[in-house]
Amino acid sequence: MNGGVLLVDKHEGITSFGVVRRVRRLLGGPRVGHAGSLDPFATGLLPLCVGRATRLARFVTAGTKRYHAVVRFGQATDTEDRTGKPVGAPGPIPSRSEAREALDGFLGVVLQRPPSYSAKRVGGRRAYRLARAGALPELAPVPVRIERLELLAFRDRDAEIRCEVGPGTYIRALARDLGERLGTAAHLAALRREAVAGFVVTDARTLAQLEELGKAGAWRRVLPPLAALSGMPRLAVDAAAARALGHGRTVRLRPDSRPRGAAPDGLRAAVRRGREELVAIVRPVAGGWRPVLVWSAGGAPSCGSLPPHNDATSNPVIAAQHLSGPPPRGAPDTASERP
Repeated sequence: MNGGVLLVDKHEGITSFGVVRRVRRLLGGPRVGHAGSLDPFATGLLPLCVGRATRLARFVTAGTKRYHAVVRFGQATDTEDRTGKPVGAPGPIPSRSEAREALDGFLGVVLQRPPSYSAKRVGGRRAYRLARAGALPELAPVPVRIERLELLAFRDRDAEIRCEVGPGTYIRALARDLGERLGTAAHLAALRREAVAGFVVTDARTLAQLEELGKAGAWRRVLPPLAALSGMPRLAVDAAAARALGHGRTVRLRPDSRPRGAAPDGLRAAVRRGREELVAIVRPVAGGWRPVLVWSAGGAPSCGSLPPHNDATSNPVIAAQHLSGPPPRGAPDTASERP
């Protein structure tokens, strides 16, 4: 295997890059990158892409994430979580019913102002660096998608919430905005990530557990590259189409093939028919499929495999083949990546 995905259950008090450093050292020095960072005070699922699979990290971060959060009412902080300094006057504590009703107003696509202490860039500098220097930046609101908000419990001044959100959503900002909507102040008191793009924290291992397994045992926990694309529909390609995609060329859709269970962005994971080997990530173009990222070309070595998926709605497999004749009009995608 030349890379894959390792699921880590991050503990409190370590940065995401700190996890990356320790895993890289444990595995013997391959490239390692996280697929969506967690703040030091947060815990839970941190998918790591290892080796060549670091090229797939952006497709993991684009997936839905699920969190268990605790919002504390009555006080705002400068970081919008419990690690910050109190700011402003204390506010009233809402009732459980008021909190539940307010949550419904955040569902769907909403505008959210990122926290001042975030990795967003302002004039070429990270917002958190400006904030630490005393120049709190005012970031412009951006659209984010919030799919589910469930009030699990309400005790004293704390609301326990389960959130399912799209990429780019800050749960700290959600806590802040919830307080403002209720006419009070609030901050994020605790956060645990339970799922990312189909991965769940119950399948992850802590750093201590991985280090106890040792290098060989930790490598056995690395999932094949296709696991990073578990939420992406698949396109089964024959040998000729696999060679064409592997060299960055467009392949034509077989006349009797029709996409099923289309993803919003139209992307597919192209796999070798019958072998479940990743060939490329492709997007639809007029009459065919064009590679966005090339994983293997021609007779490249095996890139890992997964058992066939039976659920055609969550991970449909459709067929395509390289047909004779010229491909549809248009040059190969200049944005395609190569191994």
